[in-house]
Amino acid sequence: MKARKRPRELTSAGAGPSSRLVVLVGEGPDWPPDMGTLLAREGYLVDRVGQLDAALPLLDGGPVQALLVAARPLAASDLLLLRRIREAAPGTAVVVVTRTPTDPDLKRAFESGATAFLSWPASADALRQAVDGGRGVSPK
Repeated sequence: MKARKRPRELTSAGAGPSSRLVVLVGEGPDWPPDMGTLLAREGYLVDRVGQLDAALPLLDGGPVQALLVAARPLAASDLLLLRRIREAAPGTAVVVVTRTPTDPDLKRAFESGATAFLSWPASADALRQAVDGGRGVSPK
């Protein structure tokens, strides 16, 4: 079996051996510019992928603290991928991030395995709580 190379580090402030990898899933415009900065300031190593299926090789490559998924209409294939991700990496938080917390896709995301949702802008504490949620802590 061929080892996959892991894309690395777009934001690495505070990175070190104990850094926790957080993957932003979505295109650049899907994310507020300060999201990566806040995550890095909190000690997370940040990587980015454009689509949910591109996150699967990262999960195979080692521990991922959380996947942050930009809220948008989710295709059936995305919902199946969320389920696969939760089964393959139950310790990885799957956080749906939205600017509109009434988005009906949030319900579908939770039904398919998301561990938390986050309305942006959010405090550093709320972000930390959502990202650490895959470790058996349910953010409220």
